[in-house]
Amino acid sequence: MSSVGIPTFKQLLAQNAAKYADKLAYQIKRDGRYRQYTYSEVADLAKRLQVKLAFMGVTVGDRVALLSENRPEWPIAYLAITGLGAVVVPLDAMLKKEEIAPLLADSEPKAFILSEKFLEYGRGTKVEGREVLMEEFDRLPAGTPPDNLVTLAHLAAIVYTSGTTGTPKGVMLTHRNLISNATAGASCFALGPGDNFLSVLPLHHTFETTGGFLAPFITGCRVTYAESLKSYNLIQNMQETGVTLMLGVPLLYQLLFDGIMRNVEEQGKTKLFSALFAVSRFCRNIIGFNPGRQLFGVIHQKFGGKIRFFVSGGAAIDPDLVRSFDLMGFPLLQGYGLTESSPCLTLCTPQDNVIGSVGKPLADVSIKIAGDDAVGEILGTGPNIMKGYYKRQDLTDKVIIGGWLYTGDLGYLDESGHLFITGRSKDVIVTGSGVNVYPEELEFALKKIPALKEVCILGEKAKEGVRRGTEQVVAVIVPNDGIDEARVRAEIARFNESVAEFKRVARVIVRAEELPKTRLLKTKRFELRKELGL
Repeated sequence: MSSVGIPTFKQLLAQNAAKYADKLAYQIKRDGRYRQYTYSEVADLAKRLQVKLAFMGVTVGDRVALLSENRPEWPIAYLAITGLGAVVVPLDAMLKKEEIAPLLADSEPKAFILSEKFLEYGRGTKVEGREVLMEEFDRLPAGTPPDNLVTLAHLAAIVYTSGTTGTPKGVMLTHRNLISNATAGASCFALGPGDNFLSVLPLHHTFETTGGFLAPFITGCRVTYAESLKSYNLIQNMQETGVTLMLGVPLLYQLLFDGIMRNVEEQGKTKLFSALFAVSRFCRNIIGFNPGRQLFGVIHQKFGGKIRFFVSGGAAIDPDLVRSFDLMGFPLLQGYGLTESSPCLTLCTPQDNVIGSVGKPLADVSIKIAGDDAVGEILGTGPNIMKGYYKRQDLTDKVIIGGWLYTGDLGYLDESGHLFITGRSKDVIVTGSGVNVYPEELEFALKKIPALKEVCILGEKAKEGVRRGTEQVVAVIVPNDGIDEARVRAEIARFNESVAEFKRVARVIVRAEELPKTRLLKTKRFELRKELGL
């Protein structure tokens, strides 16, 4: 896809306010009823906010921090800031005040847009006194915002990301980066005004920003903001609003599936469901027809009856879980990327969902594998690749070389161009015999053991024995309630008997507290290693 025809945020806001004027853009349930915003209302509120920001001295290139829980005012603020030519700094609503302060100091915002819940976060910082509360958007005076020159090359956002690797870095994303990526992603799914997204992931994360906010807005869709992440509320929102798709993370889909199967067991229908899965599998694999929507109609109705597909990102998902959703008639599509790539590099689509793969590159994105081996570091290039790390050219030069983004992930391409991820280069465990062990592969297998609640596979240098000085496999395990350490160790011993010797767990660490995770529920291996002294 060429950048020709790709709008800036300023153009996008104006175009869609006219094109989809009376169509619903956002809705959220408050006090028992849905507060709804049309596209024209979104544009009006964004303009009011722009007038306020301009009055505060905000102009092209100035940073504006953004902090709140997921709610319609968040994307409205984002559109207002970027449409003015300023730079949005989306902050993680789960961070503490003392964790937000250094990010404010680094980005030096001229204004701070936030909800009442976070009002104290600006106090004692240089941005104190320049806060705009989301609860006041409706009361902002109307006016004409300045007609600033905004181009695709202008910076749109600085996204601070620590992920699993420690020190936060400000990823600089331009209008071209974000809107080209959202447009390319939307084109893979034939999105339109009839679609209703259920937004559950944190909006500050670029996966949700691009996939759950920009792609719907570009194509005239509606976004429903979930009341909470409790299964009951999610299902209620789906039923009440007719949700057609949702972006989530592997753990969320695992919880939904476990809830379905728990309900089946409680109703004494386990044998019936096993038979339905068998019929669906036969039709899917032998006949080439997927009858899941018909066979599992009760589940589809429970989810509102209109789900087209689900999208998973943020971490690797168990292929068996994808197969289970597929057999029930719910395509579960993986995508892959990084904040540094705005974020999407590859996507599976409803027409091309190779289970286990993260799909093919988006339009105008190219993927290659470094080196001469079949498996190697994944490199990506395209209009979505970041401008660089804010104030850190030294770090930028380490990951963008010759126009290619070095992702730090390992993978391979099949003959059809589908990308498969095998793990992070820094996480791969190289045994004394020179064989690579990929932690995620072992984690998928171990998580199937009912006694184990959470599993993280790490590598460590063996301190004794014949393997001394070489890497060995360590399993950090959180057992399910009522499971003691002896049972855990017995389960691992049985597991070791079922796998090749180089994949066997050499040391088991059992802990009561849950594993440290990112906002997308991905285990923070870096933090866990530090905590355990590995």
